[in-house]
Amino acid sequence: MKNQKGLFDTRRRALCVVLVASCFVLFAKHFCAYGQDKSDFPDGYDAVQAAPKSHTVIFENAFVRVLEVKVSPGTTVPMHHHRWPSLLLSWDAGGKTPHIHYRRQDGSVQDIPSTDEAIHPGAWSVEWMKPEPMHAVEILEAPDSNGPPDLRIEIKCRP
Repeated sequence: MKNQKGLFDTRRRALCVVLVASCFVLFAKHFCAYGQDKSDFPDGYDAVQAAPKSHTVIFENAFVRVLEVKVSPGTTVPMHHHRWPSLLLSWDAGGKTPHIHYRRQDGSVQDIPSTDEAIHPGAWSVEWMKPEPMHAVEILEAPDSNGPPDLRIEIKCRP
């Protein structure tokens, strides 16, 4: 009896592994589909090329690229894009959040006012980001922060 139960557990684990691997393959195909259309992502405007003062590559291989993103208050990050889907990791230092103007290529501006209190001071926040076509970011004001810079983990897809 023990042997049959062990065999059942092995089959269940194998089935779970196959299901997880299948889901990963399907989602990977979906993620790569986001990064395939080059019309919104012109050459020469990749964040690292167009905004090297604020976007630095700290790790890169065939699958991912990790960017360190540092933007000082009172500065504007020039027009650039992020071609691949990514995870944005930000340290929540507590207190006020930055006041941001998010400028799109069509000239429209999204005003993101600061808030008085962060939701989880002293913790990392993680946000899923779809590929971002051409945009510029202006930081109007930002609280003093001794925390680490933001990290953007881009999931690379074939061009």
